[in-house]
Amino acid sequence: MKFSAKDAAEWCGGRIEDSHAGEPAFEGMETMDRAGPAQLTFIGKAVYGRRLAASRAGGALVSEGISVDRRPDQVLIRVPDADIAVAKILEKLAPPLPLPPPGIHPSAVVDPSAQLAAGVRIGPQTVIEADARIGRDSVIMAQCYIGRGVKIGADSMFWPQVVVRDGCEIGSRVVLHPGCVIGADGFGYRFDKGRHLKIPQIGGVVIGDDCELGANTAVDRGKFSNTVIGRGCKLDNLVQVGHNAQLGNHCILVAHVAVGGSVQAGDYLIVGGGSVISDHQTIGVGVQVAGGSAVADDLPDGSRVVGSPARPGKEFFSQMRATNRLPALQQTVRKLEERITELESSAKNHRQ
Repeated sequence: MKFSAKDAAEWCGGRIEDSHAGEPAFEGMETMDRAGPAQLTFIGKAVYGRRLAASRAGGALVSEGISVDRRPDQVLIRVPDADIAVAKILEKLAPPLPLPPPGIHPSAVVDPSAQLAAGVRIGPQTVIEADARIGRDSVIMAQCYIGRGVKIGADSMFWPQVVVRDGCEIGSRVVLHPGCVIGADGFGYRFDKGRHLKIPQIGGVVIGDDCELGANTAVDRGKFSNTVIGRGCKLDNLVQVGHNAQLGNHCILVAHVAVGGSVQAGDYLIVGGGSVISDHQTIGVGVQVAGGSAVADDLPDGSRVVGSPARPGKEFFSQMRATNRLPALQQTVRKLEERITELESSAKNHRQ
């Protein structure tokens, strides 16, 4: 798809800055180090503004306030935020989704008691069990499984091989990427008479509106009540949310995060990749957890923690600096011990 600088500026609410490049035609977007003359790049940090002239890019989206070195043949489009502008342009450039046609594919199995609203699309080899309800214009792609009594809102999108087990509720405009499993049994066992006794998990899962869950992410059903993912949450690939956990609204969990059972988290939680929150912790509003951390205690509102166990950043980095000084400190102590031994020996000889 070809587009002009004027098109790009209109799509993202930007303005072309005293261009000497005319109206170049672009064929796509790319990062600065890979962009060619027919591609538009973006600059959201000052350090990249100094590199544009040396790149092959035909132009750039530039956040306001950033100084840019450019060639005469490069066009600049000023925008409030380059990252957001990129998202708006990519929406225009994205190819149409490979949706199944409206209606039910002949190979799908849909129970007669299931209720499908207008505009629903059901892909091949998908199974819809009894009493399931699917909202207007939602899309269920190939080889998905929608269990008994599941409720799905409007305009939601389930990519292939999504599993939603019985009794779960999914909001409107929810995206579940391939391999998501919603409502598998929570991990509940008790040791009794020499074996692990399974505890039935009779709760469900509730996922709020406007959530997006990455590939192979799993959200377990509750033991008694529901596991809840609040509105607007974004979970990356391979995230695990344990039974009875409650995530607030607009939380972000990056890849490989594991949230233990019965965790209570407030709105706007951000958890970096590979982190773990142990079960039964209470996490406040606006908490940020750095990647690779292990949270083993409650965290008040606004906490920013890092490490294992997770602790405030100032404390963590102070301890890291002290740890890095240990080899030198060990040498100092060894020299002091040697000096003390010499002094004691000298004093003993002097007394003799």
